[in-house]
Amino acid sequence: MTTFNEKNGVPLGEGLLSPDGSVKDKDLSGNLRSYKARVAGSYRAALPEEISSEIKAGKYWVSPKVDGELWFLILGDGSPWLASPKGKVISGKIPLLEEAVSASSKIEGRTVVAGELFAAVKSGRPRVGDLKSAMGGQKKAEVERLGFSAFDLVQGGTNSSKMPLEDYGEKLAVLQQLFEGGKRLKAIQTHEMGKPDEISGLFDELVNGGKAEGLVARSEKGIVYKLKPSISLDMVILGYTERTSDASQVRSILLALMREDGQFQIISGCGNLGTDENRTMLMKKLKPECVEAELHFASGSGEVYRFVKPETVVEVRVTDIQAENTSGDAIKSMVLQFSENKWMPVTPMPSASLLHPVLLRERDDKSVNTNDVRFSQLLERTHVDSTDQTIQLTELPKSNLLERMVWTKDNKGKKAVQKLLVWKTGKDTKDSNFPAYVVHWTDYSQGRKDPLKREVRLAPNEKIAKAIGADMIEAKIKKGWEEIKLQ
Repeated sequence: MTTFNEKNGVPLGEGLLSPDGSVKDKDLSGNLRSYKARVAGSYRAALPEEISSEIKAGKYWVSPKVDGELWFLILGDGSPWLASPKGKVISGKIPLLEEAVSASSKIEGRTVVAGELFAAVKSGRPRVGDLKSAMGGQKKAEVERLGFSAFDLVQGGTNSSKMPLEDYGEKLAVLQQLFEGGKRLKAIQTHEMGKPDEISGLFDELVNGGKAEGLVARSEKGIVYKLKPSISLDMVILGYTERTSDASQVRSILLALMREDGQFQIISGCGNLGTDENRTMLMKKLKPECVEAELHFASGSGEVYRFVKPETVVEVRVTDIQAENTSGDAIKSMVLQFSENKWMPVTPMPSASLLHPVLLRERDDKSVNTNDVRFSQLLERTHVDSTDQTIQLTELPKSNLLERMVWTKDNKGKKAVQKLLVWKTGKDTKDSNFPAYVVHWTDYSQGRKDPLKREVRLAPNEKIAKAIGADMIEAKIKKGWEEIKLQ
């Protein structure tokens, strides 16, 4: 019995490309799908200028980072085949797989090897877009360009050395033995190093020299450093949250890019905004630009963003851009339309995640248009599907108000008001960016320096939402407050 399903496959040159979910062996499928999540916990991103401070002297295996996609080579289940984390399969008469046959004679039992699938290019270094191009065209696919750079042993091994192997050096030795003399199939080129200065030198040679996307440095303690040059993006601010300790300062901003059809796609929040002075200046600029929005969007810390007119362009530095989460699923984010001074949600579309975004500066020399803040900036580092697809506005379910309570109090002739709202969004099933339930507390007092304060909490179900509301009432409504009976 075959380990994967070939029924729904399409031609890939003289081979076959089977869709997501084609791996039938549940144990193998689960292992492939969880691999990225398991290893991601040991990854640490670092910029080249941080090598000397982040990386201490010790034993490291340092390799160039190949710009391709994570796939797995499966040996020992009949003819060699390739599988993606989501169960997509490449099989059949593919030069890369034909070369892998010789490795099958060296293994014991099923052997699974993680690596980077890439497409060779005539000049320069391979990029992820080259892989998509080479695999297109079905029978006309340029499968002879496909290569596989093996960097980890996941399961199995040789008669003399097989998993579990704790030391990366032992795993690397197995990979080098399996793929010795390979043309399209090789163990990742690896350098053993002990000092940060040596790693910096290799970075300068390979990355700054245009030969690699970045470096991967694996320590003997199991920590994996991903070393890449920083990436700069020009993005538009869609909203902000304010600091709890100082309402005159911005806590975080909501960033977006423009699609080819002129609509805006939410990409990331950013809380690394620099000095208090910078945060105050941002507030002065953004607060007067607030507009209505037919959606609520929460920051990572739970505050709901206040949407603004799409007028401010900023430069943001990130350490990496990823189009998939740790489970291998495509990242999606909401596309918005700005019309009649109001934001309206359109639909979630494939997107990307920014790692460690840092605000660098406002770009007064840039405008909000499909060139200056174009979505395709992401495509220079990763592949995102359907970026040129024109999409239509779709109506999301309306929110349902569950609780609305108001209290007032006279304080030396000045009025104070507190209000609780609890509602079910109804939108979480359409877009995971929406919370299921929202609890909103408003505290207004004429006598304060900052008269208006808000607190927003999110909840996964009605029971928890109402419990949060009850706790707020107990903590905030004391003697002297009078509840207003609402119709």
